[in-house]
Amino acid sequence: MNGNMELLGTSELFKGAPEAMLEQVSAKSSVRRFKKGEMIFKEGTREKEFYIVKSGLVAINKNIAGGRKRNLSNLGPGEVFGEITLFDEDPRSADAEASEDTELIVFRNDDFLKLLNDNPVFGYEVQKNIIRVLCRRLRATDEMLKEGVIWGFRIQA
Repeated sequence: MNGNMELLGTSELFKGAPEAMLEQVSAKSSVRRFKKGEMIFKEGTREKEFYIVKSGLVAINKNIAGGRKRNLSNLGPGEVFGEITLFDEDPRSADAEASEDTELIVFRNDDFLKLLNDNPVFGYEVQKNIIRVLCRRLRATDEMLKEGVIWGFRIQA
């Protein structure tokens, strides 16, 4: 198994997938490198791709009042981000920035969705995994919101 396939097999998105499917997934991906501090995407943009961290660290930041940023999470090898674009047409909800020199496995949404449609059992498992990731992130966001309320921060809609 090559390096990309090995990482894909341990990723929360493809954990437990058969090697033949990982080969197909790997064939639909590319690798992109970012230097420390380089923006991967900005909040409000509409790229149609998502990523798995191959090496390095990615900060997901949200622009807040007063031109400040709030760090939502830091993602390392095997973690997926930008996957929301698979399901909606809305712009990016946060910034993604390389916190150190980083390599990403990149998937174009159209290619990936075709792969899922052509392999429905695999597609179902991947979608379940994406839902788990999104639920975990929603719970983390709920905790941040709760902390803000506890500490008396003013939250504006």
